[in-house]
Amino acid sequence: MSLSSPPGAPSPWSPLNLAGYVTWVAVALEPLLRSWQGSAPPDLRTVIGLAALVGVLALFVARALLESRQPASSGSTPAARRLVLAQLPCALAAIALLPPGGSTPILLIVVAAQLTGHLPARTAAGLLLAANAVLAWILLARWSVPTALVTLLAYGGFQAFAALTTHYVRRAEEARDALSRINAELLATRELLQESTRGEERLRLSRELHDVAGHKLTALKLQLRLLERTVDAGNRAAVADCTALSDELLADVRGVVQALRVHDGVDLQSALAALVPNVPQPRVVLALDPHARPATVEHAQALVRIAQEALTNALRHAGAQEVTLRLERADGAVVLTVSDDGRAAAPPLEGNGLRGMRERLSGCGGSLSIAPRSGGGLQLVATVPA
Repeated sequence: MSLSSPPGAPSPWSPLNLAGYVTWVAVALEPLLRSWQGSAPPDLRTVIGLAALVGVLALFVARALLESRQPASSGSTPAARRLVLAQLPCALAAIALLPPGGSTPILLIVVAAQLTGHLPARTAAGLLLAANAVLAWILLARWSVPTALVTLLAYGGFQAFAALTTHYVRRAEEARDALSRINAELLATRELLQESTRGEERLRLSRELHDVAGHKLTALKLQLRLLERTVDAGNRAAVADCTALSDELLADVRGVVQALRVHDGVDLQSALAALVPNVPQPRVVLALDPHARPATVEHAQALVRIAQEALTNALRHAGAQEVTLRLERADGAVVLTVSDDGRAAAPPLEGNGLRGMRERLSGCGGSLSIAPRSGGGLQLVATVPA
């Protein structure tokens, strides 16, 4: 991996990129040697063709270096797409201008593999059909119709194979990411259900201790004090000891009930930790106050879903290096803050994800605010009543 590559970024020396370099060398070797060994200097047409051939490599390397400086989760960028698209006319120019008989049409196979990795399938297919129409015109100008058609079908088949391979790899990666998000959601939901069960059990125990044991101990105290007035002096000390013990036991019960009540609400620490993606980039920092507990499972679930949506956006769209997830209690509310250091410099346009967040929070009396950070990136703040 390049030393300048962030963790998780595709390396310019990855196996696929190395295969592209080797392919270019194999294609360029024959026309370069022919120009070098020729008795006369190459004509202008050949020089332009060689420049186009070098241009394909330069654009390929530029695309690989650009992607190595971005997190793998950020996906294709407009700059990378432009670099891939620019390789197409360069490859066609090299095929058309260099002397016939070489293997320069193989360059279109390399371009085809990149197109389906950076563009929608239909767009990539349309561009490849147009490029092969130009290739057919070039071949027909050089060879007979049968030879040109056989050559076109061979190269077209290899292009289709490379494009479909990249397309299905991309689909598999998208399915893997979707499964990862669903798994994180299921883990967080499981943690919420377990915490809800624990909370209900704590509430039931505190009520039982307060309503049953507490009331009966209070009645026992009253009976002991009444008995203390009626017994003789010899037994009064023993009854006083029993009364003191009942006072201590009642205080202990009240202390246990108070300790159980301290943990009222839903603990979000495990649920939020389950959302952290198992990837090296971006780094997710958790700052969770254990006393920040939403009052109900509905409030807790709203915050968990918003945290998941914010993490997904930072992972896929912001190109962030670090995301901070902070949970705290302030002004009678539980506040969830998600901030990243990505490339966003203005509040994003509200799509279905952000509208869904607002609707989820408004349904439980909460609010949502999104604003750019001074150092770059976005900060999302969600609150629910405590």
